[in-house]
Amino acid sequence: MEEAVIDRVQPSRQLTFGEAFDDRPRHRLFFGLWPDAHAAESLTRLMTQLRRDGIMLGKPVDPDRLHLTLHHLGDFVDQIPPSLLPTAQAAAATVRMTPFEVVFDRIGGTKGQFLLRSSDGSTALRQFRKTLGDALIKAGLRRWVEPAFTPHVTLSYDFGDAPEMTIEPIGWTVQEFILVESLLGKHQHLRQGHWPIQS
Repeated sequence: MEEAVIDRVQPSRQLTFGEAFDDRPRHRLFFGLWPDAHAAESLTRLMTQLRRDGIMLGKPVDPDRLHLTLHHLGDFVDQIPPSLLPTAQAAAATVRMTPFEVVFDRIGGTKGQFLLRSSDGSTALRQFRKTLGDALIKAGLRRWVEPAFTPHVTLSYDFGDAPEMTIEPIGWTVQEFILVESLLGKHQHLRQGHWPIQS
């Protein structure tokens, strides 16, 4: 989805006195998948209904920020390490796999997040993530490849525990994956590369 991320990098600026002594991460780099337009509309309707029914009490994630994280490449205070971006981009360019379907049919809240999950095992998704992970390892980025993976889309970040329940399935055909720099605390995603999924 073109509207999901911003295809530009903002110019650097001078830090204020307070920011200079703030060691909280400001930048996050990750590979992710974004729903297509139809799935995004379905997710928006779902979040509206969940709020209306009092099931999801937290603020919904902005529609253009709904995504599934594949590999989290780190959080950084000042800037992303200069060598990390081109290395990750080069690794992504080597990935080959045919487009595949993802389907989510469960919701529930845990650890401060309200999540959309899948009950079908997501075999193709897991295989794609492994393929991307293998490419990252081959490029020397093994430290950023986490073996554990629970596919999900976060619908809200300020919600406590809630029982899991099933919903009408929502899915889409994955046609591309995206490398994104998230400006933490600013609710902004900057696109750092995107690649079609092709054999």
